Amino acid sequence: MLWTTSPDWSDATAELLHRTLQGAIWENAVLVDVWRAVGMAPAEVAWNQPASMIWRTLTRDAFDAGKLEKLIFEVRERIPAVAGKLDRVLAARRVDATWYTPLHRHTAMLVGPGCRRALIDRERLRRSMIRMIKEDFPVLAITGGPGTGKSYSRHLIRHLVHNGEFVAVDVENDWYDDVNAAGLLATLATRLGIPRADGPVEHVEQSRAVRELVHSFVGRFRSLPQRQRWIFIDGLDRPWVRPCVHIAVAQLAKEVEAGQLHDTRLIVTGHPGDFSPDVLEVLLVEPLSGITEGHLREFFTDIATAVGCALEPSELDAMVTGVLAQSDLSDLRAVGAAAGKAAHARFAPEATA
Repeated sequence: MLWTTSPDWSDATAELLHRTLQGAIWENAVLVDVWRAVGMAPAEVAWNQPASMIWRTLTRDAFDAGKLEKLIFEVRERIPAVAGKLDRVLAARRVDATWYTPLHRHTAMLVGPGCRRALIDRERLRRSMIRMIKEDFPVLAITGGPGTGKSYSRHLIRHLVHNGEFVAVDVENDWYDDVNAAGLLATLATRLGIPRADGPVEHVEQSRAVRELVHSFVGRFRSLPQRQRWIFIDGLDRPWVRPCVHIAVAQLAKEVEAGQLHDTRLIVTGHPGDFSPDVLEVLLVEPLSGITEGHLREFFTDIATAVGCALEPSELDAMVTGVLAQSDLSDLRAVGAAAGKAAHARFAPEATA
């Protein structure tokens, strides 16, 4: 497997890549120009960082968008002096890339090379995603209380839709105060690479103004080349989300259901569920609950089976106990990190070398 298709950001190839990029381009104006050239949105990057830091951000963001190789080729073309080193990166292969290979992509626990997080349980979400991919269900609403992992589900979704364009809007991190419909749609437009719209018309009833904003967004969306797109809007249950945002998302779901956004799927978390009757007919709802100790046991057992490694009951007990000693089951991010670290320590090739 080529390194660029599954990068390990902690290895020597990553160090060569970042050292080469930092030495090749360090001026902000040129960095922004390169970023635009590969089809990424400059407005989403904090450019007031040293080149040594910003390149690490850009390479990861480019990989998440499926554009890491395109970014490397862009720099290679602009700065021929570094072509040799970048060619080494492009030709590099992951020697440990096969230690964890799930039988099916949707069963992946996301603990293989290049990833030390762990996606535990999510059995129903995996089934819902298969239905969206194979049966063309266009809208999925992920629900659940605080700490159930609605946001963490993004990692599985991103993994499963690797052949389509994945665009995410995260209310938790993209806004520091209240968010309105115009702001949501403007951010979504930027992520998709289409022009932002003007603000809503004044002195117009709110729901009508929001619908007009969505209609304008749909019109500009049509300028994009046709391909499968997945839009993930996360955090609609946050307290600073205005009601007009829920109206916009419900209208956006209606446009997706009607086929007005080409081959687009919409996934939302925390939405109150006030969708139109047409959307309800094609809506998948995924209620999440918390992770249990049993889920942890299944996680380690499934990985052991996938890699063909016998796991004694006492060893399984010790692994679960170790994870619980480092994290609380209510903190899914901490549990995932601890479980991923334990899986690498037990099953990865370097653990048995």
